[in-house]
Amino acid sequence: MQHRSLSARLRSGLFAFVFAPIALVFLGSSMVDVQALAAVGQPLASVEGLIGLALASLLLALIALNCEESSTGMVVTFVWSIIVGATQFYGVARIPFLMKSSVEPDDMSAGVVWSLYPVCLSLMLGACALTIKSVRVRAGQSTRMPLARVHRHAFGTTVAIPAALAVAALMIGAAPSNTTSVAALGLEGMLRGHSMGHGLAVGAGLALALIVVSARWSITGTQLATWLILVLPTYVVVPVWASLTGNVIVPGSSILTKVALACPTLAALGMATGCASLGILWARIRAVRRLDSVEDATYNQGPAAE
Repeated sequence: MQHRSLSARLRSGLFAFVFAPIALVFLGSSMVDVQALAAVGQPLASVEGLIGLALASLLLALIALNCEESSTGMVVTFVWSIIVGATQFYGVARIPFLMKSSVEPDDMSAGVVWSLYPVCLSLMLGACALTIKSVRVRAGQSTRMPLARVHRHAFGTTVAIPAALAVAALMIGAAPSNTTSVAALGLEGMLRGHSMGHGLAVGAGLALALIVVSARWSITGTQLATWLILVLPTYVVVPVWASLTGNVIVPGSSILTKVALACPTLAALGMATGCASLGILWARIRAVRRLDSVEDATYNQGPAAE
């Protein structure tokens, strides 16, 4: 049993060690690429960025699925998110040849600093790692918050959906409202005259963490909240609507500018949250199955002992 546990930790940790930095750098680069073109009125122009968001999220899902027997992989991913996030603040962690727009280091930094995107992502991944660990540790223990055998869909949903709405509202509130200088200065220009709403951004990150924690009781609420509230509107509905109606970002201050600039960030964070939280589901299923097998073995040994 100890050998199997060690093997699961090594497999989960090694997989995350290799693929987590790739996923995190790819996700951030794609998000800023989409944001850069949205800032000049082309929300659907970066096919590379849109596909990159999906592929990076898929890698995070694979990392999460490898955490069913150990939270090591998610812990490694969390640590990598801090390292990659720090480099993104300096504009270093980007993949220029996979980006449609010409994003320079200053543009990369500007694209993540107003939303504190790396901080929000790290908060979510840290909460995910702790929740996976909690699910595994509490299985079969008599604690104040024991692992329930059945999913509490109503409770999980009532926590996750308001939290997702809060993430969207806070991130839109933190977004810049004027992109007049972007054409001349790049993404750095949208920060001209912008009062940073870092308090709102941190609040959005904490709400993301709450969404992930709610998966402990039911994955349904987490998945509904992330895909229907955070991803679908920002990844598909708003960009398509803006392109078809012509309500794209134009020079000048506007609430539509705040919404359009927040969309790529919300899409990236939503996809990452939805995919990473799958690890909690698999860890929960494995923990319940292990608990059932232990109880069955104990029950079968009872009559034999008599």
